[in-house]
Amino acid sequence: MTVATLSFFAGKWQMVRIIENVPEGVIGEFWGEAEFTPDGQGLTCAETGVLRFKGHDYHAERGSLWRFPAEGHVEVQYEDGRPFHDFIAEDPEAVHHCGDDLYRVSYDFGANAWTSVWDVRGPDKDYVMTTRYLRI
Repeated sequence: MTVATLSFFAGKWQMVRIIENVPEGVIGEFWGEAEFTPDGQGLTCAETGVLRFKGHDYHAERGSLWRFPAEGHVEVQYEDGRPFHDFIAEDPEAVHHCGDDLYRVSYDFGANAWTSVWDVRGPDKDYVMTTRYLRI
């Protein structure tokens, strides 16, 4: 089965995100949906849900653009089109530098589910963010 393609991601996904700060333990949880909609150049991803962060609930949403420039190659962009990270399906890992912070992501794909794990380190950052997606 070919994964990490436009047709694989397209549609709605239930998602659960856990944010774990190394010294503090679980500090955030997000429950919601991600919808990947064709936009003529790839997919637009819209995440919506509830973020519980350090005991307080917030409505949360964010968007991103997913592009597929070649078979097995995925480019993820911020909602405004700036590059975020890219990966190839055979080795689904990437890094993103943001100032002095380093974000590393790895993906794991299944038939109707997938996971992203972000390991974030920097002068003021030390957390792991794991998101599980299940096709609705």
